[in-house]
Amino acid sequence: MDKLNKDIFTKTDKIILGVIRKEFVDFFNTHGLNGILEYDTPIIFWSERIEHTDSHKNDFVSDTIYELCFEEIPKIINEPDYISIHPKKNSVSFIRNYSSNHVNVAIRVTVSGGLAYRTMYPLIDAMLTHYMDTDHAWRVEYKDDGTPVIIDNVQDS
Repeated sequence: MDKLNKDIFTKTDKIILGVIRKEFVDFFNTHGLNGILEYDTPIIFWSERIEHTDSHKNDFVSDTIYELCFEEIPKIINEPDYISIHPKKNSVSFIRNYSSNHVNVAIRVTVSGGLAYRTMYPLIDAMLTHYMDTDHAWRVEYKDDGTPVIIDNVQDS
């Protein structure tokens, strides 16, 4: 799915956003999820999550930025600038930079490895820095061919 549109939920109560890239699955499995995630597991977005996501609308700089980020949830998951694992290990996040803001898309991971979209909200710099300092978030760079490379949080000397 390229762009998410709320109108799709007039015909169904759930959609598949896509899957988590292999490189991210491998990283998550070796950094706390202990092999729970499997390749090609669909990320389910239930229609009831729209109302919850909309509750964060006023946290965004503008309605326009909110709508853009909502439409680009599949892109945020597929091409994040950062990835993270919740300390309780029950969700992973995909974080992308938009202007001077970061946008966080949280995906719930069930004990059996199922994936469900939870929410989207802006993330302030201080919180992202805290996540990185505590080894719960990592920066992602991309090779020329688009392959993601996750950067370990090593302090510069």
